[in-house]
Amino acid sequence: MEITYIGHACFLVKSSQGLRILLDPYEPGGFGGRLGLGPFKEAVDIVVCTHEHLDHSYVDPAFGNPAVVRQPCTVSNVKFDGFRLPHDPADGALRGHVTGFRFTVDGLVLFHPGDVGRPLLEKEAKAIRPVDILFLPTGGTFTVDAAGALEVMRALSPAVVIPMHYAHPRVKLPLAPLDDFLALLPRHERVGKGPLVMDRDHLPRESTVFVMDPTR
Repeated sequence: MEITYIGHACFLVKSSQGLRILLDPYEPGGFGGRLGLGPFKEAVDIVVCTHEHLDHSYVDPAFGNPAVVRQPCTVSNVKFDGFRLPHDPADGALRGHVTGFRFTVDGLVLFHPGDVGRPLLEKEAKAIRPVDILFLPTGGTFTVDAAGALEVMRALSPAVVIPMHYAHPRVKLPLAPLDDFLALLPRHERVGKGPLVMDRDHLPRESTVFVMDPTR
């Protein structure tokens, strides 16, 4: 399986059989130009949207005719389990809720929590586990901050953690830098633009954070 970080909260997951799953695509130039990452203009088979904010749900015509996942379902023999999570620290009172999606590709369990706004309750973490690969927001304001992200990571105990949704020179949103999160870790690995190639036989034995550079 290959994982490519498109940018912000968007990732492309490509299975060993060539199935292409795009997670939380953003609208280039959205928010009055504050979302300055470049466009992703490739065909995909499945688009997953954790919520309807334009930086997580933009379905470009260039994607072709993909199945769009907004609620739990099974597409192309991939089961997408959904988990209702708050978009803010007040259990959804401020920004509503998102749907975190868990799915399995090539025998690996991936989880994208969208803009989860607080650390997971134990009952939520128990329902979501096990997770092999976690896409983890770290930038705060709209999601958990660095400390909250660390709590989410510890609650789910994934083998692989890929940070997302943090400050970037081309994203003019009030987000904290990734270094705030990395400072809380004993170590991390930098992958560059990747892609990150993973299979079950080569997963880290302990939770490992892989920092990926956006490709757009």
